[in-house]
Amino acid sequence: MIKILVVALALFAGLQLVARFWPLVYADWPGGPMAPGQATQTHLSGYYIRRDDLPFTHIRAAIVADPRHEILMQEARLKVLLRSRFWGFKDIIELWRDESGTHLRGYSSVGGSDWGSNKKRIEAWIAD
Repeated sequence: MIKILVVALALFAGLQLVARFWPLVYADWPGGPMAPGQATQTHLSGYYIRRDDLPFTHIRAAIVADPRHEILMQEARLKVLLRSRFWGFKDIIELWRDESGTHLRGYSSVGGSDWGSNKKRIEAWIAD
């Protein structure tokens, strides 16, 4: 029984290390805005929304207020790394504005799915 517990704890610790220290590959990030006319969609195992009525400064303040944020870029668009609370998975959040409205995109940088975490996060920022 103790051997099983030790193996389980070792696997858990290994998964924590992989999640926290997985490298970000900047070349894999999407470049520009989505195709015109796509208001909401799933993209890169994440969530994307473009609306005219999104309060840009309010959402930007909410993103930067998160204690787990790290600003990666803030030129034409704000690009932020946010980590999940428990595992430390790295999600990329992008916020930018253009003539078609405010764009907000969140996606996982590791794995094939974010399990809806970016959609929940983005919808909470919009609802505030």
